[in-house]
Amino acid sequence: MRTWKRTDRIASLIKDALSEMLVLDVSDPRVHDAVVTHVRVSGDLSIARVYVRSIVSDEQSRGELLTGLEAAGGFLRSGLAHRVKLFRVPELQFFYDDQEDEAARLDAILEELSRR
Repeated sequence: MRTWKRTDRIASLIKDALSEMLVLDVSDPRVHDAVVTHVRVSGDLSIARVYVRSIVSDEQSRGELLTGLEAAGGFLRSGLAHRVKLFRVPELQFFYDDQEDEAARLDAILEELSRR
């Protein structure tokens, strides 16, 4: 039985390539703290949703991070074409990954409830 779907394998390749490019190739200071947490690729491989986090997590830096990534989107997609061998490189859509922030908020709520 097959446990990995093709889209999962491609998402993993895209995540690794983007992580490498953000560290080595992109010089935009808005994205120098970016960390790719995960990538989801659509079933037809036309869109890749890239979820990122920043070391600094205030609202202004989040907006700047996403703006910087959108500005570098064409460069990143072109770099992907050289690193990941696909017939067509998917369109990149960037989203801020706030799962850790939500988990911390829920932990604080649960702790507050346990003190009562």
